[in-house]
Amino acid sequence: MDARTTELDRVRIIEVGARRGLQSQIRALDPIVRMNLVELLELAGLREVEVGAFISPRWVPQLADTSTVFDLLGGSQANRIRSAMVPNLQGLEMAVAAGCRDITVATAATDAYCRANLNCNIAESLRRADEISGFALGLGIQVRATLSAVIDCPFTGPVAPAEVVRKVKQLHDMGCREISLIDSTGTGTPASIGTLLRACVAEVPVKALACHFHDTFGLGIANVVEALEHGVRAFDTAISGLGGNTHFPGAAGSLATEDIAYLMTELGIQCGLDMDGLLLAADYIDVVLERRTESRVGRALRARRKHRVRSQDMPSA
Repeated sequence: MDARTTELDRVRIIEVGARRGLQSQIRALDPIVRMNLVELLELAGLREVEVGAFISPRWVPQLADTSTVFDLLGGSQANRIRSAMVPNLQGLEMAVAAGCRDITVATAATDAYCRANLNCNIAESLRRADEISGFALGLGIQVRATLSAVIDCPFTGPVAPAEVVRKVKQLHDMGCREISLIDSTGTGTPASIGTLLRACVAEVPVKALACHFHDTFGLGIANVVEALEHGVRAFDTAISGLGGNTHFPGAAGSLATEDIAYLMTELGIQCGLDMDGLLLAADYIDVVLERRTESRVGRALRARRKHRVRSQDMPSA
């Protein structure tokens, strides 16, 4: 890694497991469970957490009662961002009523992906995002954006970087404080990620960009390192790798928070996260969902601890 990595020795980790991760689960969890997860994540040092979405429960029943989760959490705090995804003005009204001070709008790099996930084409999603942003910013609410399928669309194939850049610039011009580039299929490589980021930073400041990598093909960490080389200092991750990959059922999804936290520690880059706290949060939600962690670091650390315990219990020669 070159000098650009050491000039800024801190990254921001945006936890998306409590929203995106739980959204993909078969069953909806009680608001108290979701609140507990958010609080455990914050105790582990996370300062930016996607709490839920203000969306019709008919479409996403797993995220119903997001208002209740915000009520249980006690609203926003000065040193923390508790955000929610907002798909339309009705959702914005609900977010305002819940005391949410930071929202996320969404679009995608292809019409096919946009229709499949947002039930509209790109033009309509951008119109909605612009409308939501205008009202939200006027109320003093910060707006973040996500742009899906930036490398490859599961329906139409590879995506040209120029198409992504055009939408990134539109979102930036709307006043979105940050645009998260999502490699939805997890097929991105350091080469393709590098090409995309070079194109994006030619049009918008790198500080306006975040990256969300899926570890579907095991390249999530490699892509993080590549993004660091290009000056990106914000990454979306999911505790315990929650969520999977809807396009490749059974495959890994969002890069696990534990894995990126371990990487940053090894690189000497601060992220403010406590590994023991992350493992506690992961254990909590994994037990609730009766699942095995997708975090390779989580598995390794637990295995090492068990080995040490067994070694201590062995009789001396």
